[in-house]
Parts: sequence; structure tokens; C-alpha cells
Amino acid sequence: MKRNEVEKITGLTRKAILYYEDKGLIRPNKGENNYRTYSQDDADRLLQISIYRKLGLSISDIKNIFSSKEKELGSILRNRQYRLELEECKKDLLEKLIKSQDFEEISKELENLEREETIYERLTRIFPGYFGHIFFMSYKPFLGDKLVEDQEPAFHELVKILDSLEEINFTEDEKAYIEDLTSDFDLETLEVVNQEKIQAVYNYDDWMEDNKDKVHAYEAFKESEDYKSSQVKKIADKVRVYMVDNNYYDLVIPLMRKISPSYDDYYNKLLEANEKFLSERNK
Repeated sequence: MKRNEVEKITGLTRKAILYYEDKGLIRPNKGENNYRTYSQDDADRLLQISIYRKLGLSISDIKNIFSSKEKELGSILRNRQYRLELEECKKDLLEKLIKSQDFEEISKELENLEREETIYERLTRIFPGYFGHIFFMSYKPFLGDKLVEDQEPAFHELVKILDSLEEINFTEDEKAYIEDLTSDFDLETLEVVNQEKIQAVYNYDDWMEDNKDKVHAYEAFKESEDYKSSQVKKIADKVRVYMVDNNYYDLVIPLMRKISPSYDDYYNKLLEANEKFLSERNK
């Protein structure tokens, strides 16, 4: 069917349909001049996407639902319901604080709520602002669980180490560049990028087959003079040196693996994928 028919069936705009296609949620047939024809399955999926979005689910949530053939749907919806209930509890405590001004009592009640936070929520609360969100965003897919008792020591050791780290010594120009680069990069886009990275690691062979031209182009670009003299290269080199100088790989990564079994599994898969990539590149 044509796109205007799909628009009528789903109530979605043309731009929304193209956006969901760009995110890999639907795959219409493309003919000459990129002319698209949509199947009934595409229309049905777009209707589902529309409902999920109205319920507040992110693109990465929806991708997880479709990739798991809806096995994750119950878990995602229960988690969203739980988060809404937690926010309602915080709202009630805020109203209670306004009336009573009893900070000591509210603090005790908040301690109980803190135990219900995800690892990601705890870390971004402890490290507010740019550092917390930028540093932990790449780990976010693996930090959605609550801490269990035997993970607490590793968690507190991680907080201690991160809090002792010096600021990266970026120049004002580098700070301005980073700010400009990330200003339009919303959190949902970052989540989608994270999910795609995970898919690449867990489905390495298929991902490489689908993206080999992009990988070769990227490798060639990294060898170019444009890249070597770029602000991106200077910043990347500075971050790499910072990581080594602060024993990041020896101290932080092992603790992340202790507090997150899913990250530990991903890390092992990442090593395998990297070994395959280097082996193929050196052939």
C-alpha cells in the first residue's frame, strides 16, 4: 500500500512514519527513486508503535519489545508502572515536607525509597549534572536493576573512586566544542545508540555483514588527515590518556561488572567481538 494509505490507517504523520523507518522499526519495500510500498504488517506495527508511544515508551523500549517478540512487553510495562508509583510516593513526601518542614522524618522515609531506585538512578543522583549523565549513559542499559545486598560494597567503592577522579583538563575551546556537539543529542537518541551497540556485540556476524561498508568507511576516515587534525581526535586522545592515568580500566570496569551481571555478560561478548574484528582486519 502507499504511504498516504498508511497515514490514514495509522493516524501518523509522514515524518513520523519515516522516523520509525529510520530507527529500524519498520522495513517497507523500496523501489526506484526510493519509492516505498508498505505491507499490512508494516501498518499493524505502526499502529502498535503509536500506542506504545502514547503510553510513554521510548524507541529503545519498543525495539526491545519487537526484538523479543513481545516477551519483554510485560516486564517493560510493569517497570513503567512501578516508576510512576515511585514518583507518586516522592510527590506525597514533597507535599508532606511542605506542610511539616520535618526534614529528619522525610529523610528517613526517603532512605526506604532510595533502596527502590535503580542503580542508574542512584548513580546519577549521587553525581548530578553533566558528569553523571554523560558518564553513566553508556552503561544505562545495564543499570536498570536495583542493588542487592552483596553488591553494596562494590557500589560504594565505585562511588568513592569516581568521586576522587580529577576533572578532565579540557581547554575552553574543547568544552565549547563538546557542548555544541551534544546540545542536540537528546537522551532518547543516546539510548537508541546504546541499544544498537548492544545488538552489534551480541549479533556481531549479522551486524558486520549489514554494516561492513560503513565500518570500512569509518576506518578509512580515522586514517585521514582531516580526522587526525580534528578537535574530535584531540578530545578522544585526551580522554584515553585520562582513563589510563587514572587506572579507569583496572578500577572502574571491574566494579561495574560486579554491580551489573548484564554488563559483565556484555563485556565478555565485547571482548569476543573485538577479537573477531581485529582478526578479520588483520587478514
